[in-house]
Amino acid sequence: MKKNELIIFIFCLTISFCAINIANAQWALPNPATFNLPGGSINQMIQNLTNWLLGIVTAVCVVFLIWGGINYVSSSGDTEKAQTAKRVIKYALMGAIIAGVAYALVNVIFSKILI
Repeated sequence: MKKNELIIFIFCLTISFCAINIANAQWALPNPATFNLPGGSINQMIQNLTNWLLGIVTAVCVVFLIWGGINYVSSSGDTEKAQTAKRVIKYALMGAIIAGVAYALVNVIFSKILI
């Protein structure tokens, strides 16, 4: 029963992080009457999309960090389980770093180069 409670807790935590990041992204859909594709609104759409994706990736990374931490603490001296938990934590951190670098590159390209 504890495993089900943990899964529900992680699901609720993920949903709350996604809701916070979606609210921070402030996705504003353009008015179809004034939508002008060649006029530069595509840059804003791409930046909004990257904000959404960063929020989702951040939530997934946090869930895997929590999952790896719980598995590491509960390994109880089992070296194989501890190594698996360390690997989960390592990959979650690597994923967060790669996502951050990709987000920074997209922002630099669309805000400084393609103005």
